[in-house]
Amino acid sequence: MRRKGFTIVELLMVVGILGVLMTIVTTAATGAIKQARARRADALVAMVQSGIATYYAQNDEWPDFDPEGKRGSSSDNPDIYVLTNDESNRVVRELVRKSVQGNNPLLDITGLFVADARNSINDRTYGMDFNTAIHGTKKHPKKLNQVTAMAFGYPDTETGRFRYFKMTYSIPADQLTVSKQ
Repeated sequence: MRRKGFTIVELLMVVGILGVLMTIVTTAATGAIKQARARRADALVAMVQSGIATYYAQNDEWPDFDPEGKRGSSSDNPDIYVLTNDESNRVVRELVRKSVQGNNPLLDITGLFVADARNSINDRTYGMDFNTAIHGTKKHPKKLNQVTAMAFGYPDTETGRFRYFKMTYSIPADQLTVSKQ
């Protein structure tokens, strides 16, 4: 007489093989997500740096940042001033304002990564795309209607959470640079 069905050993082998395959897929997907976040963060830093350089070339001054009277805040080098998070946000807000109002956009504002500045921003704060912040989504209809309600930054490589840009001003070189913290 012929039996129908599977033995427990056959079922355990199938479950084991599926477990190994799921582990491989999950590991590969996690690595790809981290790489994508890192590339996006680098692209955002480069975009903001380019926008600042273009602004300076067009206006012969830094966007919403007055370097006069700034003393070096870096303990390593007194000729370097590290902008506060509020000062960095004001710089990017000015770039966004000029990009929206002018015929010569300095930034692709749709690609910006923002967080709600009306709340306290810490290591657990998640960010969102600029378009999502302005228009909301079906799942999250809450909108940030004003640019002043936004903090600008990049997604952390490991967690995807919001991180501020680090902006430094070199006093002797009269140069403002953007980097990741």
